Amino acid sequence: MANKEYLNVNELATLFGLNVQTLHYYDKIGILKPSYRDPKNGYRKYRFDQTYKLASIRYMRKLGYSIEAVRDFQDTKSPDEALKRLKERSVAIHAQWEEMMRIDHAILRKIQFIEDSKDGIDYENIQVVKYPERKYIPIGAEEELYAGESFYFYPTIVFYGENSKEFGALLTDAVPEENAEIRTIPAGTYVVGYHKGAYEEIQDSFKRIKEWGRNLNLEDTILALNIIDQFVEQDNDNYSTRIEVRIADTK
Repeated sequence: MANKEYLNVNELATLFGLNVQTLHYYDKIGILKPSYRDPKNGYRKYRFDQTYKLASIRYMRKLGYSIEAVRDFQDTKSPDEALKRLKERSVAIHAQWEEMMRIDHAILRKIQFIEDSKDGIDYENIQVVKYPERKYIPIGAEEELYAGESFYFYPTIVFYGENSKEFGALLTDAVPEENAEIRTIPAGTYVVGYHKGAYEEIQDSFKRIKEWGRNLNLEDTILALNIIDQFVEQDNDNYSTRIEVRIADTK
């Protein structure tokens, strides 16, 4: 094929593993026009050296450049300018890679938390459990929950007071360096039970658990950790929440 002076559109598409319609589109938008078009039947023909231009387009598309960016790149007047643009693209790709790794870490964190927690789910029985000190990122009231990233990237914990409800993001691995405000859930012995269903009905489970531990000097704050939530289950009747109430330290 290297000895051919011209390639028809099918030959060029086959050479690059492209759909013919892609070459038609490149022709339409002006980034790769055939060197000859038959005036009678409209058949396109490309000079063989146009394969280099198409290779450049394919290269840039594989690097993630938009069609508009490819068009701009074709106007580059010097190797230095092209090199500058490639360096800029490298920086952008690296930033995208870091963001994708951060998202992947959040997904793995979610998987690990659910897998570590689901085997302990018991909707019938209440038990006493000792927990080490745990850390969390404070989020605030529900009105502040959805705008930030912590709600999406970490397991959700809710602190219910007598007349308050505050949200946090439980840290199950390393403390994020970019977040300076980290708070602590004290180590201790907790009464633990589980709630299945919508959060609007969780107060019934609170009453059941507090009634079970009525002789244990329970603290006022109730902790609720979302295990199966809206991120993995569409039906809120199947939500699973771990409820913890700390037993106050004896003086």
